[in-house]
Amino acid sequence: MLKTLRARQRHSRLMKVARHLVQGAAVLASDTAARERITPAQVACLAFARHQLRIDDEEAADYLAAALVADGYHSDHRPAAI
Repeated sequence: MLKTLRARQRHSRLMKVARHLVQGAAVLASDTAARERITPAQVACLAFARHQLRIDDEEAADYLAAALVADGYHSDHRPAAI
């Protein structure tokens, strides 16, 4: 049960990080170009800065794609295979 709680907290934190970047880009520019300039590296850096979570580029790309879709934007990214 503790593992499940930690996994949920980790997921929640990483989604917040990615959504923060997506929403921040939407505020800065009304066009899609700003959102397209967000990189998985930015997600990984902010995750470490805010929560001391280290994630690789594949996982960061998955969270970025999820945040884009959650906020109603299109993403061609396919999640990493498990």
